[in-house]
Amino acid sequence: MGSVFHWVTAVHILTFLQMPHLTTGQFKIIPPQNPVIAIIGEGVVLPCQLKGQNNPETITVQWILSRHSEKIDVSTYDGEKKEERQDERYQGRTQFFQTEFQAGNVSLNLKDVMVSDKGKYTCSVSLGTWYDEVVVELDVTARGGESSIFMEDYADQGIGLTCRSEGWFPEPQVLWLDSKGQNRTEKPTTSNTNTSAGIYNIESAINIEPGSDNEVSCKIINNILKTASESRVLISDVFFPTTSPWMATFLVILFLSIALIAAVWYKLKKNNDTTSLSVTEKKTMEEEKEHLLSTLETNKRTDQIAIQDIQENIDRLSGELEFRRAQSYAVPITLDPDCKHPELKLSEDQKRVWQEPASPELAAASRALLVVGKEGFVAGRQYWEVEVREKLDWELGVLSQSARDRVKREKAEKLPEEGYWSLKRSQGDFFSSIKNGKIEKKDMPYKVIGVFLNQKEGRISFYDAGHMFLITTIPAEFTNNIWYYPFLSPSTGEQKPLAIHPIRVPIPLKPLRKEK
Repeated sequence: MGSVFHWVTAVHILTFLQMPHLTTGQFKIIPPQNPVIAIIGEGVVLPCQLKGQNNPETITVQWILSRHSEKIDVSTYDGEKKEERQDERYQGRTQFFQTEFQAGNVSLNLKDVMVSDKGKYTCSVSLGTWYDEVVVELDVTARGGESSIFMEDYADQGIGLTCRSEGWFPEPQVLWLDSKGQNRTEKPTTSNTNTSAGIYNIESAINIEPGSDNEVSCKIINNILKTASESRVLISDVFFPTTSPWMATFLVILFLSIALIAAVWYKLKKNNDTTSLSVTEKKTMEEEKEHLLSTLETNKRTDQIAIQDIQENIDRLSGELEFRRAQSYAVPITLDPDCKHPELKLSEDQKRVWQEPASPELAAASRALLVVGKEGFVAGRQYWEVEVREKLDWELGVLSQSARDRVKREKAEKLPEEGYWSLKRSQGDFFSSIKNGKIEKKDMPYKVIGVFLNQKEGRISFYDAGHMFLITTIPAEFTNNIWYYPFLSPSTGEQKPLAIHPIRVPIPLKPLRKEK
């Protein structure tokens, strides 16, 4: 009887010792084969699959991020208490698939991915005395926006081009290619600006010399996603600067003038040295001298006219280049129906505005009825155009955030005393918002007005877009992190509308195609 008791006791002890091993053998975590790639701003699933015969809901799952010397307890699920805990930096951004725990899915859903989420995550699962873990590597990236090529300036006999694109991570590779897809021989200069969110804005510049391959391609490559953004332009030979024909004429006239002066000096010296010349010969010499001096004076006046024409051409071309540079920052503008005076009406596409007064008395009253644009701008440079046609009275420009809020709240019939910068036309004359100063007007029609908001350099410029002519520039002190909005004010008693004018081409270059 005693031997039977000892045998039963031994069997029970062996069975108890084997239980952890049986539990251990029932479960296993399947590690992922490759690192997980996430797009910044989007969501991603960090995979962790538990394989077993029966996955109880009382398991505890913990996700830990190891970054440098820091370990962050990203999210933990306590199966005993049925509760989930998150690190404060991940509040509202992580979620378990609790309904799939029995199927072994203990993956973590990470939302709104940021640059700081990059690293190695440990998925650890415990159940009683059993424990296992795997490491999941997360790599983050950003696709980046479309690249655009702009003509910035002339450099010697060549043209300076700049390629810009925003929203890249990590730092991309920038290539300048020719028509055959080969790297260009010119050496580019590339600068990458790291934003507060950790992503990069790309700006690369290159000088194209005349006689080289006129087809230029800017290609920006994301080496993680193996994708690229490419823009191409074909530069016509007429865009390369050439020597002005006036300059050649000026040099020829200058050399002829020097030769005439030398001839006069030589003849005068010879006349002084020769005392035996007759009175007749002296008279002839004087006549020749007068003739040469008259010719020299005529050539001098011609030189002055040629120089003046050259300077006028240089000034005109410089003004056009400044206008085209401003127009390359064109942005779309729509008018805000919730931020306008009740008597103003907007078109269906919210691009045109006109007055419809409630009574003839209101139509005859002189008031400044305002409508503000939907789009606001907090930094950088922006350009838009307004079609005024033959209207004799209007006002347009830029409002600060506080001025816009007042217009929206009070339905104001006039502009506030401060917080705006504008160009005004009254009875055909132009006025600046600075001390209501009158602006000298050119003898040309002003049908489309261009507005260039340059917060980076602290100024607002107004252009006659049809003639690429600068009307006036207003200095302005902009405050960081404050929004600024376009506004329009059609005259009272006049039914002709003001309209946001579409801008067709930002720069005088012809793109062949864009590939991404």
